[in-house]
Amino acid sequence: MSDPVHIPSETPDLQTWDDDRHGRAKFRLLVDASGGPSEGLVQGLVYLSPGDAENMHRHDLPETVHVIRGRGEARFDGRSLPLETGDTVFVPPGDLHGWAAPEGDLVLLFTFPADRLDEVAYHFAEAA
Repeated sequence: MSDPVHIPSETPDLQTWDDDRHGRAKFRLLVDASGGPSEGLVQGLVYLSPGDAENMHRHDLPETVHVIRGRGEARFDGRSLPLETGDTVFVPPGDLHGWAAPEGDLVLLFTFPADRLDEVAYHFAEAA
């Protein structure tokens, strides 16, 4: 078993997706074995600015997403759900989904049962 690890709020580095395949989103990995012990847990933050979206995709693992701040949408194959601060979404493995901030900033906390994010396969739908 590992010792507790403190992860300061502005670390690790912010990463950006901004292309037709992924969409437009910024994210920061918090718990990931590439930066310290994870014990089978990957966790990070996604930052969406007004008009940004993470494109539709699926994973082979379940995911939970918690709205830290803002309002937005969880998009599923054929439907969308409004999201606001405090909401949590469980996404079963294989479900096509995406996240969007049509009107304001949205900050999401995501969690996967894996040691590293690079173990989580992202299968993106074809870009429009």
